[in-house]
Amino acid sequence: MLNLFFLSILQLLYVFALAPLAVGILHVFDERLSSRRGPSIFQEYYNLFKFFRKQSIYPKTASGFFSYVPYITFGMYLFLTLVLPIITAFPLLFGPVVDFVGGGLVFGAASTFLKLASLDSRNSYSILGASRASSIGIFTEPIILLIFIMFGVISGTNNPYVINNILQTSTSWFFSLVHLFVGVAFFLVLIIETGQLPIESHTPNEFGSIDSLMSLEYSGRELALLKLGSYIKSFLLMNVFLNVFTLPFFVPMKFNILAIVLYMFINFLKIILLLAIFAIINNIVSKYRLFKIFDYILIAFSFALMAMVVFYVVNGG
Repeated sequence: MLNLFFLSILQLLYVFALAPLAVGILHVFDERLSSRRGPSIFQEYYNLFKFFRKQSIYPKTASGFFSYVPYITFGMYLFLTLVLPIITAFPLLFGPVVDFVGGGLVFGAASTFLKLASLDSRNSYSILGASRASSIGIFTEPIILLIFIMFGVISGTNNPYVINNILQTSTSWFFSLVHLFVGVAFFLVLIIETGQLPIESHTPNEFGSIDSLMSLEYSGRELALLKLGSYIKSFLLMNVFLNVFTLPFFVPMKFNILAIVLYMFINFLKIILLLAIFAIINNIVSKYRLFKIFDYILIAFSFALMAMVVFYVVNGG
């Protein structure tokens, strides 16, 4: 029990410390691929420190709910950090609390709170951002559900730790067509959920802005918490994609502190590789018009549907 508690704290600190660094590395990759020097990889730490020191100002038209949302969503992402497989492939102290469905509901609840706060701000641009995020989410969330169902069919469970163990030890499932199709579908959805889709802009002055519009009315500590929460969310989703679905290898399946510390380095190398792929996509794919995202979502849905068809037609590919 004490070991699991220690590892839970270690995992929490690992995610908390490296999530902003991952964003900084992605920005550097983007700038270097555009032949620009760009900011330091530690720029996001400087920004967070600056926001934490600034005074918070709230819109006069917003209710008290608006000021509580950054703390609520940040707490939800910290909770997910304690239950998802990040540095181990065996459940930590809070791992048995939720499965994939429960984790997805917590992600969805955090997103819903932020949209409600955007509406509460009465700012037209924030409401526009919430409207865009809802329009996209109503199509992507059924795809995510279908992906989780297919992995549940493969493994017989919705427990992410069990799915990791099965894909680590079963080459027949890992190299199956079902795994290939559902992995591609999840990668396409991951690009949307982490805000890397080439239709989305992270500046508030362009028509492609989505997430940045929803936090437009926040400042000071609340803005810092929202930004740090979004970094943690992206870091967690990338880890779920890598540790559970795509590259489940080397994640320690038994308690061994040396193997866990070694895997923390391997894990971050996998994250850097994924960030490099994101940066390449961001630089070689032209920005879509906003309505084109639904064509993109259709492709993701097609891969998830093909995984289901393959499984039931040829019994697992």
